[in-house]
Amino acid sequence: MKKFINRYWEYMIFSFFCISISAWFLEIIFSLVVRGKLVSPGTLSGPWCPVYGTTFLFLLLLIEKKDSPIYNFVKIFVIASIVEYLASFISGEIFHNVIWDYSGRFLNINGRICLGMSFSFGLLGFIMMYRIEPWLRRIYIRFQDRIKIINMIFVSMFFLDIFINIFFI
Repeated sequence: MKKFINRYWEYMIFSFFCISISAWFLEIIFSLVVRGKLVSPGTLSGPWCPVYGTTFLFLLLLIEKKDSPIYNFVKIFVIASIVEYLASFISGEIFHNVIWDYSGRFLNINGRICLGMSFSFGLLGFIMMYRIEPWLRRIYIRFQDRIKIINMIFVSMFFLDIFINIFFI
């Protein structure tokens, strides 16, 4: 049982960083295409967007693939919206850093979330759960022994990034 729990946590950490780093690259590409300039996404200095990784962890814990895809899409939509709202709230109210503002968008709540972005993140989460997660699981199974070391490196870098951003930036 303990071995299963350790492997499960290793997979969760691996998934968190795969999604967070991939999202960072997607945000960079999106910024280049839409804004025509390079903008570093998020609040940390490293190549990760933890809000995506955190959302993915909640999806791993709360989505049952045996359920109806439509039901799961609604659940993903709600989970992604809650995580996005909380991330915006924490960033804005606690750290006084506004990461995004949807105030001018249709059906927004305090500028923190809006219908269009929630729908987009729901769709992205659906793709992540049904297409990307099985692929990540296969990679994890194939490279389990190496992933433990990779996880330790990323966790160390991540916490160093948080420490530097809290105390020095």
